[in-house]
Amino acid sequence: MGKQVSIRKLEESQEWLAADRLIANAFLHPWDEEQERRKVQEQAAGNVARPEETWALEDDAGVPQTAITTLSHRMWLGGRDLPVGEVHMVGSRMENRGGGNVRALMGAVLEDFRDRGDVFAVLIPFSFSFYRKFGFELASRTVRYQIPIEQLEGLSCDYAVTKVETEQDVAPVRALHEDVAQSRDMCLRAEEADWRWRENGMFGEPDFLHPDRQTHTYVLWDNYVPAASVTFSFTHAPDNPFFGTAEVSDLTWRDPSALMGVLGFLHRLRAKVGSVDVELPCGLDVAAALPEPDKVRCSLGGHVMARVLNVPEALRAMPHPEGSSSYVIAVHDALIPQNNGPWQVTFGDGEARVSKAPNADPDLELSEAALAQLISGVTGLATAQLRNDVQVHKRQQTLARVFNRRASWLEL
Repeated sequence: MGKQVSIRKLEESQEWLAADRLIANAFLHPWDEEQERRKVQEQAAGNVARPEETWALEDDAGVPQTAITTLSHRMWLGGRDLPVGEVHMVGSRMENRGGGNVRALMGAVLEDFRDRGDVFAVLIPFSFSFYRKFGFELASRTVRYQIPIEQLEGLSCDYAVTKVETEQDVAPVRALHEDVAQSRDMCLRAEEADWRWRENGMFGEPDFLHPDRQTHTYVLWDNYVPAASVTFSFTHAPDNPFFGTAEVSDLTWRDPSALMGVLGFLHRLRAKVGSVDVELPCGLDVAAALPEPDKVRCSLGGHVMARVLNVPEALRAMPHPEGSSSYVIAVHDALIPQNNGPWQVTFGDGEARVSKAPNADPDLELSEAALAQLISGVTGLATAQLRNDVQVHKRQQTLARVFNRRASWLEL
């Protein structure tokens, strides 16, 4: 390897191809060069949209040693629509790992995100500990429920129900999702690709792990207004192709009644389904609302990390409690020094005002990673204090009201 001389955003199809090859090799993925070449050539010609951007760290011969692809999203937080950058794929040459190449390239990418106005960065990690080195932290907590179908027997579904069977049927599902998403913290806005028709009653991007799996989507209606939608697939038991599990991949509802209405509707699958597998954000204990809670198997999940890129903007956007008060927060961020405080936060009348307070004594000191968990609602103050990078100095009651556990809807 030659000496590193440049970090830059790649602009040519051949550069994208080389970076894609590097990333595939890094993850030991199969790679079809001809197929990938055709794809990037179509993107370069403008015939096919290229949603990602690609960055590379190159040696003095112009050979990429590390590559990162990124995506842009919008995310709801506190009813505000925020720009967010996704670190999509990261790869480095195995023969030159351990020299700080990923750190150098990641720093440039995060700086670019921040410069263009992104408030958060998000990613799906191959290793939590690896990405914590760059200030990312777990910001999504879910519970997966495996519900025996008989536990849904007593639930009613008084809604009119229709199946998505044509491209036009997707419109109410989209309208429901876009309306409900605004009230759900850390919820990414759906992309155009999420609604693209795929025939046979299916729409959106295929499941990455099961691209050929058949899905079924139903809409529940309340006086001609969509109240909920559910998408699921059927997985048969190992020893019985006619009986198995309904695996819910998407579930949207307006209120608790609509959520329980979906579960009541799914009971109608009992002739072919023995259990329903559904994942929901922490804080919604569905099992407790069923006849025999101990018959429901629950497992904790969540596999998305977030990083705060702009502390004052993130604090302004996050929901604050009713009433008015203030607190001072000192953030320690080695990678993005602009995030370092102390910051004075004053809230009231549904608005938070944030200003630099260099001479103020902080009520709360913490790392940028710990702050990501508090803003996302994945943890509240009591849990955050278990970390060794969080210190509460004063105003404990105010901070506990501000930083409380909430359902986080972050999903990639």
